[in-house]
Amino acid sequence: MKVSTVDAATAPSHVVARQAGLRYVMDDSPGITRHRRGRNFVYRLPGGMPLRKQDTLRRIRSLVIPPAWTEVWICPVENGHIQATGRDARRRKQYRYHPRWSELRDANKYERMLAFAAVLPRIRRRVAADLRKHGLSREKVMATIVRLLETTLIRVGNDEYAQQNGSYGLTTLHNRHVKVRGGQITFSFKGKSGKQHNIDIRDPRLAKLVRRCQELPGQNLFGYADEA
Repeated sequence: MKVSTVDAATAPSHVVARQAGLRYVMDDSPGITRHRRGRNFVYRLPGGMPLRKQDTLRRIRSLVIPPAWTEVWICPVENGHIQATGRDARRRKQYRYHPRWSELRDANKYERMLAFAAVLPRIRRRVAADLRKHGLSREKVMATIVRLLETTLIRVGNDEYAQQNGSYGLTTLHNRHVKVRGGQITFSFKGKSGKQHNIDIRDPRLAKLVRRCQELPGQNLFGYADEA
């Protein structure tokens, strides 16, 4: 049975892999390992013997695994949904997927974008209603974030990246990353991949809300007043 993109978006990963003709694998299972020898690499089978099978070596070369990766694990079968994993220079885990799995994931993203487009008008109405609320409630701050996401196109943000890499998104910004002058907001921060962002928008209503967020205790930009 062929998996539709809708099914693939909701079904467990191992079911999707099986129905797509792939084997669901994990990199904590025995696999092929990579070892440096001079300026080149050699590969060893799960039992420790050198890998000599040319078809498998060609498959490994086609994965274009970066030389800088460490702790490289390579799937021993050609239809594994994950083909290889490793650690980059910052010790972040990276993956190489089977092309069929990547196609499924891309199709799922497209389907989800269509679904998002269908509900976007309803989201905008909810945001507008929450922005009209009094005080600085959680709902009002969330609405401010959503409106800023749409206006600035800044990435959402990830706490782990902010702590480990000093890279920020909208929800992880600190007060020092934002300046409010009248009705203008200026965002200045380091984002994903160390890229510096300097973004100016003019919106008196949002500027007032951002300034109120900055007046709350703490270094994080977005907080809310607990009315309990």
